[in-house]
Amino acid sequence: MIDKPIPARILLTLSDKKSSGEEFIGLSRNLYDWGLIYAEPRELRKNKDILEIVVTFTDNYASKNWLKNDLIKKYWFEKFETLLSSLPKTIAEKDVVIEVDNVVNCSCKDSEIKFYLLNGRAFIFNGGLTCGNCLGLIPDYKIPESIKLEKWLSLHENVYRIWLTSGVLEKWALKELTNYKKGKLNLEGERIRKELSEFFKKPVYISYFVDEPDSEDLCFICSDKGKKSGLKRPNKLCNNCFTAFDYTK
Repeated sequence: MIDKPIPARILLTLSDKKSSGEEFIGLSRNLYDWGLIYAEPRELRKNKDILEIVVTFTDNYASKNWLKNDLIKKYWFEKFETLLSSLPKTIAEKDVVIEVDNVVNCSCKDSEIKFYLLNGRAFIFNGGLTCGNCLGLIPDYKIPESIKLEKWLSLHENVYRIWLTSGVLEKWALKELTNYKKGKLNLEGERIRKELSEFFKKPVYISYFVDEPDSEDLCFICSDKGKKSGLKRPNKLCNNCFTAFDYTK
């Protein structure tokens, strides 16, 4: 079974029909912060005694088990039990075309994964940690929040968009994206790469932004030729600096 993002509606039935339900405004933000959904919803709809949040869960597991999440239990279950007539209901949407339809999550067994790839985000639904075996995305909830991967991805996306818009800060953004050894953005990416490798106990290779793809046949850090990755793209890996490069093949 291919594991993909799941569009759904979360329904919260208020025990007090006169209640505004404003106590649940922060729920969607927490679902996003804790890696259970893509893109924080901007509205909490109310119809009589039912609140509705439209979300896109990161995968099947998140859609079916978000109520079992330790942080949800810790910070939200008391409100669920005191302010709702029953626990929230999750209704999967059918025949919905969503922006993440081309996102496939990793479903490999741990023994099948030899390494991971870390990519900075360019747009909201790309970038992140991917499996080196199937190139499927590793859902955020499987990654410790303390590593702050999502914060770095958001920052990377913002800098990329500044470069893309070709405004007054274009040169600054390009320098930040391509200063592989000393740039704050890429140094933070390297810190995250190391912590992910320690957590998963497997090599994690980082793939840096490159302005001219035809020039990326050597490692950006040490200029090593690298070794074959076994993938079409990226074609090479450097075991000195743990970089992934050569997307031209």
